This record gives sequence, structure tokens and C-alpha cells, in this order.
Amino acid sequence: MASKQYEDMTRQELYDLAQERGIEGRSDLSKQELVTAFRMEDTGPDAVRLLVEQHDEIRRLFREWDELSTRPSKRKEEVVREVITILVKHAKIEEQIFYPAVAAEVEGQERLVDESLEEHHAAELLLNEIDRMDPESGRFDAKVTVVKEMVVQHLDEEESVLFPQVVDQLPEERRREIGGAMLTAWKLAPTRPHPHAPSTPPANLIAAIPATMIDLTVGAARGVGRLVKRG
Repeated sequence: MASKQYEDMTRQELYDLAQERGIEGRSDLSKQELVTAFRMEDTGPDAVRLLVEQHDEIRRLFREWDELSTRPSKRKEEVVREVITILVKHAKIEEQIFYPAVAAEVEGQERLVDESLEEHHAAELLLNEIDRMDPESGRFDAKVTVVKEMVVQHLDEEESVLFPQVVDQLPEERRREIGGAMLTAWKLAPTRPHPHAPSTPPANLIAAIPATMIDLTVGAARGVGRLVKRG
């Protein structure tokens, strides 16, 4: 909805829309404050909130993994596939959009960004091995467990150290601009590990679309392979 349309709405109409969209603190906002809130929402989600929501989903998948039987199963294989997909896409939107913005605009975080990129690379190497393994292999579960431990520690550090600095130093409008860009990048991000692909702009942006096309092809081929195997 265009900003002009918001301006033409009554406060009650804006309030009703805010209730529908779940805008917090809407009862205490004036008409102009509601208009401002909608403009910011239309820019995109808060980058930090978006990443934390993805962190929560990653943790949920790992908890489900922990609760499953140690024996191979279709659900275990599905959970690992979901973990790989979200971790790869999450890492790519951080590498393409979030980390460059943080390094340039958030004081004192360059070293943590570099360390995070190395942690991404280490995790992606293991994810690449897992992606190519038979789920019934004896070391499959062990590799997933190691990835889980690495990733959870990485998420905890981002939330306790990096994200508070981002919130403190970047205004909400800027965080929403970054969040909107990350949502766009998410749609084009690869779904499988490519550990030898570049992890920093502009090379990682150029490599993203070919990697995504490869992933779609591989995914389709694997689907056919499973059907043939079951047949």
C-alpha cells in the first residue's frame, strides 16, 4: 500500500489495519505514528528480528533431530534436508547483505564479522559432506551432531554479542532496509552447500544465481532417483 493511501485513511482505519498486521503498541499511536509504522513495515522486516526468527527455526529443527530415534528413518533424512536448506540460505543472506552492512556501519564489529564468515565456511564444509552421504552411514549422525554444536554456538554468539550492537547503532529504518534486501536475497539463495563459492560481495552475489539453478537440477534428479529406487 502506498504512503499516500495511509495518509488518506482515518485513525480508526489505520488502527484496524494495525490490528490485522499485529503492529505492537498500536493503541498508543497517533494517526501520524501509525502512518510512520506502516511505512517502516513496508520497507521490510527488522533485519535482526528476521535473523532471530530463523535462528529459532534452526534450533527447533535440531531439537526435533535430538528427539528422533538413533536408527535411520525417513523423517531423520527430511529433518537433515530442512536443516541444510535453511542453514545454507540463512548463511548466504548474511554473507551477501547483513555482514557487509554491519562491517561498514556498525563500529568495532569487523573482527566478529570475519570470524563469523570463517564459522560459516567450516559449517558449510561439513554440510557438504552430509549432503553427499548415505543417511545410513555410520558417521552420518556424528557429523550432524558436530554441525549442530558448531551452529548453535554461532547463533548464541550472534544474539548475545553482534545483534545488540546492531540494534544499538543502526536505527530501525536502516535495519528494515537491510531486512527487505535479505528477503529478496533469500528467494535467490542456493539450497545446498557450495563451500568453495566466494563468501563476500560482489563475487558471492554473482555466484548465487548459478548455484541456485544447480541446486534445483540436483534436487529434481534426486527426486527421480528416489522414485526409481522405490520402484
